[in-house]
Amino acid sequence: MRKIPKQERSRLLVESIIDATAIVIAKHGLAAATTARITDEVGISIGSLYQYFDNKEDLYEAVLERIVEKLITLVEKQSLTKEPFTLSVWVTTLLNDVWDFLEADNGLYLQVVRNWSQLDFVSGMDVLEQKMLSVLSVYLLQQPTRISPNTGDLPARLYILTNSILFTLLRYISKPSPLVSRQTLIAEFANMVERSLL
Repeated sequence: MRKIPKQERSRLLVESIIDATAIVIAKHGLAAATTARITDEVGISIGSLYQYFDNKEDLYEAVLERIVEKLITLVEKQSLTKEPFTLSVWVTTLLNDVWDFLEADNGLYLQVVRNWSQLDFVSGMDVLEQKMLSVLSVYLLQQPTRISPNTGDLPARLYILTNSILFTLLRYISKPSPLVSRQTLIAEFANMVERSLL
């Protein structure tokens, strides 16, 4: 970002530019998400856009940062719940919340995430991976008597489970299998985590 907005009006403008970028990616795909289309969508001049963003890649990055921030918030919200829950219920609730977020606003972010292979999604995945590993580790530390003694190398299992879920979700979102429903996928993830760790 070229210039950090300080006034409320400028912050709102930057937010509307990021919103417009997501809308254009969702409507037209990443290749057609040009700065001209984005400025048309938000109703500003190209010069106004360039006051805050150097290029369209900066805009794409801002959209991804917003998505990742929201997903991290969902993970944190689920981890802070006061109600007792099983690991299976925790995974199921979290993944349903993630899907609900992606499908909100007529699937706006779902459409954006479908372009993940063309976007620099790696840094966002790294952040999500670390958050998930942290939350799952805390959960397991709070349940020491429930951890199976046959779990082997626990950090390795957590790493494999977290990345299996993240990358399978991305794959499924970008090209859903006609043989696997969303609910079946979530249920299998929940079962896999429960069987692998407890």
